[in-house]
Parts: sequence; C-alpha cells; structure tokens
Amino acid sequence: MDLKRVLDIVEEEVVDGDEEELASPDAKRRRTLLNSSSMQEAIGAQYMQKHLPKLEPFLRRVVQEEVHNVLIRHIDSAHRLPLQLKTSSKRYKLQFQGNLPQTLFTGNRVEAENKQPLRIVLTDAVNNQLITSGPLSSMKVELLVLDGDFNADERLEHTEKEFSESIVFEREGKRPLLSGEVVIVLEKGVGSVRDISFTDNSSWIRSRKFRLGARMSRASSIEERVQEAVSNPFLVKDHRGEVYKKHHPPALADDVWRLEKIGKDGVFHKKLADFGIHTVQDFLRNLVMDQYGLRGLLGSGMSNKMWESTVEHARECVLDDKLYSYCSEHGIILLFNCIHEIIGVVVGSNCFSVNALTATQKALVVKLQQDAYKFPGRIVEFKVQSQSADQSPTAPAPPGPASAQMPGIPPQGGQSSPTRRGEPTATGPWPAAPPRCRPGPGGCSAPAPPPPPP
Repeated sequence: MDLKRVLDIVEEEVVDGDEEELASPDAKRRRTLLNSSSMQEAIGAQYMQKHLPKLEPFLRRVVQEEVHNVLIRHIDSAHRLPLQLKTSSKRYKLQFQGNLPQTLFTGNRVEAENKQPLRIVLTDAVNNQLITSGPLSSMKVELLVLDGDFNADERLEHTEKEFSESIVFEREGKRPLLSGEVVIVLEKGVGSVRDISFTDNSSWIRSRKFRLGARMSRASSIEERVQEAVSNPFLVKDHRGEVYKKHHPPALADDVWRLEKIGKDGVFHKKLADFGIHTVQDFLRNLVMDQYGLRGLLGSGMSNKMWESTVEHARECVLDDKLYSYCSEHGIILLFNCIHEIIGVVVGSNCFSVNALTATQKALVVKLQQDAYKFPGRIVEFKVQSQSADQSPTAPAPPGPASAQMPGIPPQGGQSSPTRRGEPTATGPWPAAPPRCRPGPGGCSAPAPPPPPP
C-alpha cells in the first residue's frame, strides 16, 4: 500500500467525520478566518492532534508491509546466492608459462623471454596443480589476440563475456592477426606454442599493445567452464623496424644508437659520433672517465629521465676479460678493465687489487688515475707474456728516465736486498706482496704458484 492511497483513505474518513461541522452556520466565517497564515498553522497543529490517532494505524500497517516485502526479497536472494556462485565459479584455468618480450616483430616466431619456448598449462583453479589426466588434459586450445588494456588491473578472474569482448580482429583488408599453428592440443595438460607469428603491428589500437589469449576450442564438446589464459602486454612492431632494434643486453661492439633513447642518425647519435663515440664500449669508457662531460655533450635535449634510461641500458652490457694498462712516470702501472674502470696496481714485480690498498695508497692511485683519464690514448691493452717459473710477468716499460720513481718506492734496479729469492721488500706506502703475481682476467690479487724445487 503506497502513501498516496493511505492519505486518500485518511482524508475520506476525516472528511466523513467532519461533515456535521462543515454544515454548521458558522462554517463560512471560520473558513474566512483560516485565510491568515498564523491561523492556518495553529489550526493545522490542532488538526493533526485530533486526527493523528486515526492516521497512525494506517502508517503502521504500511511500514509492516514494506518491511515484510524487503525481508522476503533478501531471504530469497540469499537462498539463490550459493547456487549462483557454484555455477559461475571455474574449477580449471589455462595459464601461460613465462612472459613474452616487451617487443615483438611481425613475421618473427612468438617466443617467451630469452628465446625460451612458450607453453600453456591447464591447472586446478584452487591449488594450481597441473591437470594431467581426464578429457580436459588433452583438449584443444585456440590462440587469440587481445587488447593490451584487457585485465589491466591483473584480476585473478574474468568472465567469458569480458574475454570475448576484448578479442582483437584484423584490420579490413588485412590477413588474420595470427598466422601459423593457432590451435594446439594439450598433452597431459601441457601444450607448446611452436609456430605462430603476428602479421600486423599493434600501433593502430588505442592501447598500442596486444596480449596473447588462449581458450578452450569452440569445437570442443566439453561442457566444463575453463578460465582463459591471458599473457602480459607487449608491443608488436613491423619487421623492418627490427633493423633498429635495441639489444638487451647490448654488446660492447654494438653501435651506440642501439642504446635506449639514442636513435640511429638522430641528434644524439650525431653528437656522440662527432666526439668519437661510436660503440657502446666507447660510451661506457667516457661514462667512467668523464660522466659529467658526456652528459653535457648530449645537452638539454636529453632529459634527466632519458639520460638515466640510456645509462641503465648501457650498464647492462656484458664486459670481456681484457685488461688495459697505463704506465705512470713514477714506474707504477695502473690496470683497467675493458671500460677503463681501475682494478689493480702493479709496483715493480708485485701487483695489488684496489680493494687491498690503504686509504693513503688509494689517494695516490686516484691521482694517477686522473692523469690517465686526461690521456686515454696512453691506456693500452695489457698482455701477459708466457713466462718460465723463475720469471716475473713482463709489463710495458714506463715512460721517462729509468731513474724515475714514486716517493717511498725503491728505484728500479732493486737497491733493497730481498729476504727471499725473488721477493722484494716493499717500502713506503706499499705493503709487501707475494712474488711473481700474475695479472689476469680476475684481477691481480692472487699470487702465481711458487716454482717447483730444483
């Protein structure tokens, strides 16, 4: 019963009860007095007090009816809820094993990161156990292309409708987006994506990215609901763009434009080339020797964020085992790795790792290192010659007169008498070290093995 109906009933009863009063001779005079607002308010209050007992039963009845109806609806929906959950829940789900690379190219075979094969597995939705038996373990699975924005919040579940609405089809006049073996058959719950490739790039959709999806084949007669698999988002670029592809990680000999934010024949590429920086190794050497100078060379056109991205990418480079040396005027040889990071010091026939030096020794090495960076052309490859057991390693002869020496270091020629055959006595700031230390790829802190007895 709605409120309008209640008020109509109350109005009828009130009017019926007041008919005698309305028919009295003074009714007209009273109606005239009611025209004033103050009189209307007063009479309205009196009217409510008089007729509230008649209105209250109707209001109570309406409230009871409405509360009853709400409770009925609530109880009914509560009884239906478990059934709805049971029918909508999924016991099984498909999953991709491994992530796809951030960028793929048209015509190239789709593989997981690091050139690993991409696999699809069927698991239990609750405990993630692999399903190796039963009809589902050998079902057919079809591969589809999804919008990159689908499941952006990484929800654990999605509906079949949401999945279907996110499928991306080919552009008009184009071939299907996926070519190759787009339907695979699971074997004991596992299937391999062997030979599929994209025929078109992803730049024409709003998100500019695709995802790979996998679902139970529509031709399957299995009625069980299986959660579809959804990969991570990725870009698809035209195959011709692979020529300009950035390498992860970059190689030392890669052209410098292989680094992030440096385009081939672009402004930054030309600036670096004019300064003699052509490879990733050149870039890393300049980064080590004069980071601020390199940053200034690229100018304000490269933002700090772009600079950080380029440097981070360059530092992914895998270094080789070559050693380089700089001979100071004091007869001390500095050893560097392939990007001119200092790793050791050779004094006479002894060598020391930088980490083994004292604070005073490190300060001396830093000064020599700065001198070396001012003349990078004097930093040359350091080759250890094959030696007999009695010989010390051969290092490049230092420039300058033979009598040049570092303060605290005995002059070349050995004025100090060794305490043991072949072991010089270190003086000044340098500690004693085992004899015949042979610099190698792993540094120069490990001594060579002693010679065999005569």
